[in-house]
Amino acid sequence: MKILIGVANSISFNQDYDPLDTLKFVQQTHFEMVQIYLNTNLLSNGEDLKKIKNFLKRSGQLPCYFHSEMPLNMKLVSSEYYQLLYNYLESFDYFRIIFHYDEKEKLENILQTIQKLHRPDGRIYLENDFQLAGKSNAEKNLRKFMAVFSLSQNSGYSFYPVIDVPRFFTKKLGFTSEESLNWCYQLFNFFNDLRVPVLLHMIDAKDANQQKNMYCPLGEGHIPYKKIFNFLKKNRVELIEGIIFEYLDKINTLKSRENLNAILADSR
Repeated sequence: MKILIGVANSISFNQDYDPLDTLKFVQQTHFEMVQIYLNTNLLSNGEDLKKIKNFLKRSGQLPCYFHSEMPLNMKLVSSEYYQLLYNYLESFDYFRIIFHYDEKEKLENILQTIQKLHRPDGRIYLENDFQLAGKSNAEKNLRKFMAVFSLSQNSGYSFYPVIDVPRFFTKKLGFTSEESLNWCYQLFNFFNDLRVPVLLHMIDAKDANQQKNMYCPLGEGHIPYKKIFNFLKKNRVELIEGIIFEYLDKINTLKSRENLNAILADSR
């Protein structure tokens, strides 16, 4: 089971999240994808934006996923941030942009916003998020998240899911480990049935609080990654676009790649 592995510029936490530091790390360590968080400060720094674009151009085929600072809702398209974001994205021949899903936004507004954001030379990704605590809210959120993709199937424009796996296993939601797994499995099957590729976000932590000081290499914490990858293999969920590690350091990131490759090789 071969899956592309990448890193987010969160790994350059000690370098003020410097995306150029991350890009150099990716180049030196041969990760296969990169994710860059485009906050307002970065989008206002024309010199750094130019350096990022030039680096990506020189690197050739390195897939880069940009991540929005604002969630996907109606406020986004009328914001100054939106203008800065799309001015930069549209300077590329092709771009990928990830937005957090806003569970507080109306379903019809989410669909309208996606349509406004759509460009023929780019891909829009919608990432699961949980703003409200509790199991009931989380379940409503996830059903609505799936409905967005179901209702857009014949719309003439496409967008893609990002599943942030650790979010299912946080104390905030109140799911048992088995309930968290079952929701992951349900989403994997749902998108596999739609024949839509999925991008995965991953970290691991020693407990369900997932405090940053409790982060640990993937497979060494409380999230049952071996069960997840055995499920993907057993159920032939093969449309995995890749995995992005979102650690705050490089040591956990490198060890996680090593552990993940071992898990993938061992998945039945």
